[in-house]
Amino acid sequence: MSLKFDLDLPRWTTPAAMESPRDLGFDLQPDLPVPISQVGGRYLLFDIKIATYLRREHRICGTQTGTLPLAPSQNLFLGVPIEIMPEEAQLLVEKGVGFIFDEARAHDEAMLQSSDKARRADYLASIHKQSKQVEQVRIEEKEQSRKRALRKRAAKLSAAGTSTPSRQDKPVADLLDFDDDGAPSTVVPTESSSTLDETASLQSESTTKGRVSNPTSSNYHVTPATSQSLLPPSPPQTPKSVIRDVPASYPMYKHLHENGFFMTPGLRFGCQYTVYPGDPLRFHSHFLAVGVEWDEPIELMDVVGGGRLGTGVKKGFLLGGASPAGDVRTFSIEWAAM
Repeated sequence: MSLKFDLDLPRWTTPAAMESPRDLGFDLQPDLPVPISQVGGRYLLFDIKIATYLRREHRICGTQTGTLPLAPSQNLFLGVPIEIMPEEAQLLVEKGVGFIFDEARAHDEAMLQSSDKARRADYLASIHKQSKQVEQVRIEEKEQSRKRALRKRAAKLSAAGTSTPSRQDKPVADLLDFDDDGAPSTVVPTESSSTLDETASLQSESTTKGRVSNPTSSNYHVTPATSQSLLPPSPPQTPKSVIRDVPASYPMYKHLHENGFFMTPGLRFGCQYTVYPGDPLRFHSHFLAVGVEWDEPIELMDVVGGGRLGTGVKKGFLLGGASPAGDVRTFSIEWAAM
């Protein structure tokens, strides 16, 4: 089943650019600051065009975390929302490019405040409209499936050249074709293909009329893909500028970012950041970076292990941190020989 919904576009983007059918996000210049949704302590981007803009202009890659609704257990074809690191969120806030938006608080304020009943009613009405669209698509595809089954049955009888179907030729219910009461629909065998076509048309008309005429029989409850209709129409006057969970390695991350590097989470290489000289889609990483405090002791085995690991994957092992004076120093370690 292919479903297509018209979702509201983000309110912080340029309307003229977003309405153009030729715009794929490659030349989008949104109104700044852009929203960075905070959900469960994670920082997410729900708009693919904003994510494209941040990657192109500010070297913010992020990690795709969204899965397809029909295949939630797979991890190969991921999409929005795109999760960014706390360091990336803090950098965007400091540069005035983004602001942190608390999704849970916004939902509570929009849905529970009695002073905004009209906005709440509009939101519920849009959800109900999408639910009816899903119901209508389901009815149409169900009727098409029924007609295909009847035509197939008629062709089989015609090819066999008999008007009395054998026991083996009796039609069975379509396992994916259910009525509203949950029981599988059945196809009644008839004696000729013309009678079959008549029966199909009568069943199609009666079933469609009976279902469409009852607007309250929808069993679908649509979970919206975005919550843009619940968001305020404009960014707050005093955007949140403090992120509590920024790690101690943020000074090194900011230092590398300001020097033109791209960075992604380095968990698969046993480090904090994987450092690229350009976009990760075009370049291999050059460094495995780990940020430490200026006075933090470092185990010698960690240095040796990081150096050997980096050399084994053809990368340098990078240690860095901020000094008490505020400047950042980095050291590259490579395993040469004993």
